[in-house]
Amino acid sequence: MNIFITFFMQIATILQSILLVAAFIGGVFAIKNIRKSGIVQTQSETIIALQQQIDVLKEQSVQQQFELTAMREALKEEGIYITIDGERVTIKRISEPDTTRHIIKKPTTRKPTTPKEEG
Repeated sequence: MNIFITFFMQIATILQSILLVAAFIGGVFAIKNIRKSGIVQTQSETIIALQQQIDVLKEQSVQQQFELTAMREALKEEGIYITIDGERVTIKRISEPDTTRHIIKKPTTRKPTTPKEEG
């Protein structure tokens, strides 16, 4: 009977060690999956926010295009033709000959503003 008790005590110790290692490995995998799902969630939220911004910018672009077309048509009715080709804007008045103006203006680049350090 002592042999059986000794044998089962040795097996119990080995089983405890195996269960401890398995629990540790399971914990590591659980932590990795939690981190990964957090990253995926953050990426999904970022993609949704960026898509919403793109949709708003598209709507603004359509509105600005409509306004630009309306202004061109109104000026055309007054005899002023405006042509925009990249950075070159041509303005021509039909009622007065030789009144074509070419305006080439490069966009100004603003220097990034840095907060003043208080000391």
